[in-house]
Amino acid sequence: MTAPAVSVIIPTHNRRASLARTLDALARQTWPAGSIEVLVVADGCTDGTVEALRGRAVPFALRVLEQPGRGAATARNAGAAAAAAPLLLFIDDDVEPTPGLVAAHVRAHEGHADRVVLGPYPPVLPARPDLFRVGLRRWWQDHFTAAADVGHRFTYRDLLAGNLSISAGLYGRTGGFDPAFAGCGGEDWEYGVRLLDAGATFVFAPDALGYHHEASDHARSLRRARQEGRADVIIARRHAGLRPAVAFGRRESGRAAAESWTSVCVFRWPWVAVLLPAMITPLLGPLERLRLRRSWLRVSRALRGLAYWQGVRDELETWKALAGFLQNGPARPDEGPEATLNLRDGIAAAERRLDAERPAGARLRYGELPIGRIPPEAGAERLRGVHLRPALADRFAVPYLMALSFERALLDARQGS
Repeated sequence: MTAPAVSVIIPTHNRRASLARTLDALARQTWPAGSIEVLVVADGCTDGTVEALRGRAVPFALRVLEQPGRGAATARNAGAAAAAAPLLLFIDDDVEPTPGLVAAHVRAHEGHADRVVLGPYPPVLPARPDLFRVGLRRWWQDHFTAAADVGHRFTYRDLLAGNLSISAGLYGRTGGFDPAFAGCGGEDWEYGVRLLDAGATFVFAPDALGYHHEASDHARSLRRARQEGRADVIIARRHAGLRPAVAFGRRESGRAAAESWTSVCVFRWPWVAVLLPAMITPLLGPLERLRLRRSWLRVSRALRGLAYWQGVRDELETWKALAGFLQNGPARPDEGPEATLNLRDGIAAAERRLDAERPAGARLRYGELPIGRIPPEAGAERLRGVHLRPALADRFAVPYLMALSFERALLDARQGS
């Protein structure tokens, strides 16, 4: 057994069969098994997980750590602390890695100590999926398709811990996952904020593919929406500049945010937030059977909105606390440094400058003609050169082409005179 090149860390809680599938898939990796170690962190398991692992034959080094139900964040941190390899790879216990997943993560880190590599893990659909599962898969596909775009501007919400790798050094410098999110999730998003603030570069590796065997349904999605509401409050408490970016803070003022009907129901009349789901959830089945997809989506979104605001209320408790929380934060994200780029000097020169300076935003000009502005985004990475051309092709195509035409017309006029 050589020294491991990668430590695979799997937090688990009472998913013995799912974990076995994940370990079987890791045994089929194209990356040499002798340079892989796997650390399974059993977080309060009571289903025989630990006993099953002790006698399991695997081609890689396998270590089992136990902790008394402290949550996924603490489990990941415990695995990272015990890891021996310079590269940490986090995989959820319900993700089935394809044979090239580990190799793809390792290759993506070669020569880049500050990279955070994200791999896709779309959900596996049952033989006859319902509307909820079809919509769930579409959401994940859209998410991973966007992340794979070369000009994608990563945000903290792109950091998902189900298929993620990071160097042990960067993990140690940035403090790992915050255990305060136990019970509500969101620790990966909060960690994404700190990684971007530390100057880490997010990279999407499409070949680092896994399949998510998520046993989810609509009721579970509502519980997750409520957890997301709690997590957004905790994230905004730790990072005040993100308050305009979280879902409940996407307004110009705390009063405007609190005037949405969902927040009124949850904070002013909490009994309504309990009664409404009980009344309208039974509508989902008939709407699906009648193939009224749009109506089904509207009802489903309303239920998720109520659940999300219930999570916000779980943390803030009162209407007054909500308004005060938002009004005490910035109405807009911190502007940060902006670069002024003259595209007359060439697109390649502007790209090099973005890579060198990494500004939060950029103002684009062509000579004296304004083209547009790429504004700072709360919770987003600083601008890189790869962000420029997609912006020119999409948002600024018309003013850029007009500036080029104006420049050409001036040149023709001068030559004609």
